[in-house]
Amino acid sequence: MKENNKLKKINDQGLIYTLLQSTKDHNHEVWFWRMVGETKHLVPIKVEVIRKARADFAIVAEHGHEAAVKDLIGGSSFMDIYVPESALLLRARLKQFEQDTGRFYLEVPEFVAQVERRKNFRLNVFGQDQVMLQFTKNIMQPRPQSQLFLKSCFDISAGGFSFLVSKLEAKYFKPGDKVSTIQLKMGDKNIPVDASVILIREIEPDMSNGLNYKVWRICCKLEKIDEIQKKFLERYIFERIKDELNVING
Repeated sequence: MKENNKLKKINDQGLIYTLLQSTKDHNHEVWFWRMVGETKHLVPIKVEVIRKARADFAIVAEHGHEAAVKDLIGGSSFMDIYVPESALLLRARLKQFEQDTGRFYLEVPEFVAQVERRKNFRLNVFGQDQVMLQFTKNIMQPRPQSQLFLKSCFDISAGGFSFLVSKLEAKYFKPGDKVSTIQLKMGDKNIPVDASVILIREIEPDMSNGLNYKVWRICCKLEKIDEIQKKFLERYIFERIKDELNVING
């Protein structure tokens, strides 16, 4: 049942500089994040300067977030940074703040962490009812019929999701099926998406999953999602991943 992402440490300084340079050159989305009490705070930033000779790089707050970055740093001597595009996580020590440019100069760390196997973080929400799916699925055989589904997600990422169905419900799904007009419900937020079924797995009950009977896991890939909604989904998932992010600080 476990398909969690694994973080790998990257110690190759050449590769670390390449990842930072790519982030800067392509203007990738970058987040400065910090736990304050039990709450994870995120502020958008961008990589603006890389100085290999001085083994440092500079970040600035995105427009309108300057005060938030300063408040979140407080008296800390480091910054935790996340780049969704490359699934990159790093903790960098603060060297200098330039008042006139708003730049924070950070030491290039000895290592960074990157998610293995997947570009997108995958959030396991099994048994928590945090994320719900609602859609109608049609079949033609043995006779035309449709079924309304309201299901809790098993897990979800910015690239897809999965959910569990019974043996009776499983007849509505086969690999390659297109599922349109799915309402992805996350709290008070509804995201309309289209998806396709890429894999169906039988799951037997055991001590680790707490199931009482055999179920079928329907794994889907997102085919259509608005870019703004995708960004919301990425942030929603990132804000709820704690254990994996803590690896880099261990």
